[in-house]
Parts: sequence; C-alpha cells; structure tokens
Amino acid sequence: MAEPESSTAPMPAETPTVGWSIAQPEYDARVARVRGELEARRLDALVLFHPIRMAYLSGFYHLSTERPMAIVVPLETDAGLGALIPQLEQDHIAKAPGVTRPKIYPEYPSGGTKHPLLHLADLLADLGLAKPGTRVGYDSDGYLDVNGYDGPLLSEVVGDGVEAVRARDIVDKLRYVKSEAELAFIKESCVWGNLAHRLMHERFAPGRTEIEISLEASVAASKTMLAALGPAYQPLTLAWGGMPAQATFHAGANTALPHGLSGATGLRRGDVLVTYAGADVGGYNSELERTMILGEPTPEFARHFDLMLQLQQTAFDALRPGRTLAAAETDVADAFAALGVTAMQRHHTGHGLGLEGHEAPFIDKGDETFIAENMVLSVEPGLYVPGLAGFRHSDTVVVRAGGVERLTYYPRNLESMVVAV
Repeated sequence: MAEPESSTAPMPAETPTVGWSIAQPEYDARVARVRGELEARRLDALVLFHPIRMAYLSGFYHLSTERPMAIVVPLETDAGLGALIPQLEQDHIAKAPGVTRPKIYPEYPSGGTKHPLLHLADLLADLGLAKPGTRVGYDSDGYLDVNGYDGPLLSEVVGDGVEAVRARDIVDKLRYVKSEAELAFIKESCVWGNLAHRLMHERFAPGRTEIEISLEASVAASKTMLAALGPAYQPLTLAWGGMPAQATFHAGANTALPHGLSGATGLRRGDVLVTYAGADVGGYNSELERTMILGEPTPEFARHFDLMLQLQQTAFDALRPGRTLAAAETDVADAFAALGVTAMQRHHTGHGLGLEGHEAPFIDKGDETFIAENMVLSVEPGLYVPGLAGFRHSDTVVVRAGGVERLTYYPRNLESMVVAV
C-alpha cells in the first residue's frame, strides 16, 4: 500500500551554510548556569567524567576508552574549564575554546610516573581546589568502568580535608529543557529520521532480511542527508560508528520483545514489523517508531493496533506543563486498566531525548519532575502479546504551553502501516 505524501521530507534546494553545532555563547551560558547551581549548593567545583555531560558544557565530543578524561568546572568564573586529557587527545581538546586549563598525561595505565587520576588531583590543586574545606561535586566517583579501565575513586585522590559530593543531577537537569538551537537540531533530526523510515518502508518485501533492509535504507538516507547538510555537518554522538541517519526494525513474534534484535531471517507475509528511525544532527537525536504489517492485517492485529493508538493519544493528552511526569504516567496506566490490557504493558510511557537516545526525565510513576515547556520526550506506550507481536508507535514531542507538539510526522493510521505484498 502506497504511503501518503505527508510522510515525505522536503529536500533542500541547495547546501545550507549554517554550522550544525552549538555556538560558543550557548556553551558559556550553560557553564554560567552550572556555576549558579554550585554556588547554591556551596560547592567549589564540579568534576564530570561522563562523555555526554562533558560535551554538553564544552563541545568536546570524544571516544571514551580506557584512558580517563574529565572536565572540571570551578566556581570561580576567571578560572575557565579544566580538563584531564590523555596525550593522544591534546590536539582535539584544543578545539574546545572553553577549556583553558588542560592537564595532559602520557598514557594509561602508566600515566607517566603515576596513575592518570593522580594527574586529575594535580589539576584540582592547580585550580586551588585541594585546600582543606573545599567541596568538590562529581557525576561519578571516579572514571567510568569501560574498556578495561581500573583506578582509584575521585574521593580517594582529592586530598585531605577535601569533600567529594555526588552532584550528577546538576548537568542532567539543565538538559531537561531545550534551547531554541537544540530544538532546531532535533526538528532537523526528525526530517532525516522520517526519510530513513520511508526508504526502509519502501524496501519491505517477503524474503528480504531485517539486516539488509535496515542497512540499505540507512545508507541511502545518510547519503542524501550529507549532500543536503553540507561539509559543516559532523555526526557528533556517533563517535564509535554508525550512520548519520539510521533505520532498523525487527519482525514477527520477536516484536513481542520490546527491545528485540534485528536478524538475518527472511520476512514472511503476515509478519508484524516494529521499526525505529532517527538521525544525529548537531549531536541531537530523535525517535520515530511504527508498528506495521507485511500484507493485510488480521482482525486480531487491527484490534491491538487500535488499542495502541488509543493509549498513545492518552499519553499525548496527559503531557501538559505544570503536571508531573508521574501523573501523566498514571493517566496512561489507568487507560491500560480501562481497556483491560494491563497485563500487556512492559515499560513506562517515554523518556527524554536530546544528546542521548534515552535520557532523563522519564514518563514514569517514579519521576515527580514537573512537565515544562520545551522539554522533548518520546511518547511510546506499548502492548506486547507473547506469541503474537508487539504494538508500539513512538513519536518525538516538544512540550508547548497548551500541550505537546509532535515533531515526528510519519503517518500513524492503520491503512498507512499496511505494506502491500
């Protein structure tokens, strides 16, 4: 069945000259807001080990390996940002103008004459942050446990009389509400995710495999995206690989697993398809997911599909500024109960979107965060029927004064989700 024209993405007539990255003044404003929070909490600095938190404040996107790296945000405004950096990244960090005090060490695990995290202790001392009575916040008490890294805790190296305090929420909560620049990148991501999904949709056919269809669509969408966005584009959060625009799916009874994996089995007539598409623009991501079927839907499929649409609409209606995310999740849970399908629920309704495909806050009964304008969330209540299929649409939305605006615009109705064979 042909897809409605409304799902197609407009193609730019010429390569734009805009840069696809956050401007330095916005990074400076983020650091200023962090310093305001440090002052409110009586902290003298914040140490960040997580690569996304580091990038959010500095624009330094990098590969996380066994070599520890960190950003230090001192409370004192004239100190600039400090950074712990291995020698192989010293030219890279020079491209982050907000980082004015890099501490370069030779390698891991030797660090030259001492462990790399002891060089971080030296950096804190250089910044005047090793005096008794100093309070240093952190997002993690030590470097991430990745790629075989082993080392001391931050709290073990900061020095006598220095208090290390967990403060990972400082940066995370700043990320909840998006700026206009961030929203522009997320909207652009939706355009290219839409294209990737359309190209994948066109390739669905019996006998073809999940992997080959996903790869073909992702490559084709990425080539078009790169031609349109021009040489200034860089896929910032795909440091370990992947494609700028991506589309994938899993099929058949495997869709009853919320996070099923794609495989090399050929598609068959009657297979249910649960899809995903998105794109990295300026480091920002979006999420588009649809439930489709290869061939004519059975009455059982149509019934569950309709229930899924009702649940997603309940979620859209529940997301209004001033309410809590927990209250919105309760509305959705009540709808599951009213429809008699609570046993088919496997997960909460959605999550934040931005520099990560999943980030806080969460549409969940345990998240009492107040919904605010310019939050960007996925909305994806799902039904999972073992032995039959999973049913889940996911849309990226931004919260506005009167409710949510849907940024992903691929069709949602049953007719559009039927793949003619």
